[in-house]
Amino acid sequence: MKKLITMLTSIFLISFVIGCSDKWLEEKQDIKLIVPATLNDLDLLLNADLFQYDGRGGIETSCDDYEFTIEQYNQISFGFDRDFIIWKKDRNYENLNLVQQNEWKCAYSQIQVCNVVLKRLISIERNNSNQIEYDRIKGTAQYHRAKQFLNMAMTFSKNYEQSTANTDLGIPIKLDDDIDENVKRATVEQTYQQIIQDLRQSAQNLPITQPDYTKVTKAGAFALLARTFLYMNSFNDAKSAADSSLKYNSFVQDFNQITNTSASRPLNIQSKEIHVRGVMVKSSSNPTTGRINTMLYNQYTNDDLRKVLFFRSEADGKVTFKGSFLSSLFTGTTTAEVLLILAEAKARLNDTKGSLEALNKLALNRYKKENFVPFSASSNANALDIVLKERRKELLARGLRWQDLKRLNIDPKYSINLTRTIGTEIFTLPANDPRYVLPIPQFVIDFNHIEQNKY
Repeated sequence: MKKLITMLTSIFLISFVIGCSDKWLEEKQDIKLIVPATLNDLDLLLNADLFQYDGRGGIETSCDDYEFTIEQYNQISFGFDRDFIIWKKDRNYENLNLVQQNEWKCAYSQIQVCNVVLKRLISIERNNSNQIEYDRIKGTAQYHRAKQFLNMAMTFSKNYEQSTANTDLGIPIKLDDDIDENVKRATVEQTYQQIIQDLRQSAQNLPITQPDYTKVTKAGAFALLARTFLYMNSFNDAKSAADSSLKYNSFVQDFNQITNTSASRPLNIQSKEIHVRGVMVKSSSNPTTGRINTMLYNQYTNDDLRKVLFFRSEADGKVTFKGSFLSSLFTGTTTAEVLLILAEAKARLNDTKGSLEALNKLALNRYKKENFVPFSASSNANALDIVLKERRKELLARGLRWQDLKRLNIDPKYSINLTRTIGTEIFTLPANDPRYVLPIPQFVIDFNHIEQNKY
């Protein structure tokens, strides 16, 4: 945390929220006695290390990018992670409440800080001398709140479907800093509309540039908005948000220029391609204990530079993932993801040429230039097939595959039934199975009396 110890007026509040406290949504505490008083106080709150973290560990474990031998499966540290791997039918997962560390508590701890900041801003006058700082702080809080709402929706709610979004259960939408506020689950429609509202306002308030890579800008807000619209199958809106993000940041890292390909982590977290630093809070070691799905790995050709930058060969002849920018899996948005969203949206809007143009801007920097042949397609359907294949390869281990499975399963063409073999046992997850929505930890149900997901 940056200089938080100097903010004496807020130290109790910080100790409460920054540590993903058990007290949030679990015990009542009076945090109104000590309140941040200045814009600098609020800025320090939002500079806490907490805001680099995302959940999504459970859905990363559950997705089909990994495979396990029985020995590797038994090495997984936590019972709930083993349950996620086999898509356990009995939703009483072993030690599921540990998920509160990875998914629930850190999300709502961040949301609570954002609510404190946004509430306090109302009482601080915005004037000519502070308006730039004021807007940046407001936009940062709106961005992080929206990001965590989206993470929670991806994990604990059904896929957005327009016909059922007004009745499907979403997540608790906590918008007030009052710890005693009674929270209930919103609908999926209400959940996504709140995310959209926060991100649109965030994009207006954030600056075009920031002094360092840990702070989000307009490009990052529009990128997350594009991700949100893609998950809603709102392709015109996804295209518009992607275009806006690229207007402010169109830089794509050229993988041809990376020379330290044998390094344990050859990708640079400070690349201008990255909108904001984000890493996965995840107790499990399954990305290194398990192996990358062999069929997926074989999709990377020898001319694909990601084949050497993303993977490490293991003694058993299979590979694990090394393409994170840090020791934890990266979860933030990038220019590459925005180009893939734009390419998919244009393909779905019958713009084959535009789709391939967006895709080839990325591919030119991911394949060996001397051998690169731009992608071509005979139809929109063919273009979409290519885009989705490249999307999976580029966004591997970002905590996004599970949500892609959820949304693509709606289309019979892309719907798949997952299988995973552990020893002599074969486990299956049919398309559109209720298990695509993870169970809410029981302590949250017990304390807040909100409805559990049905299976």
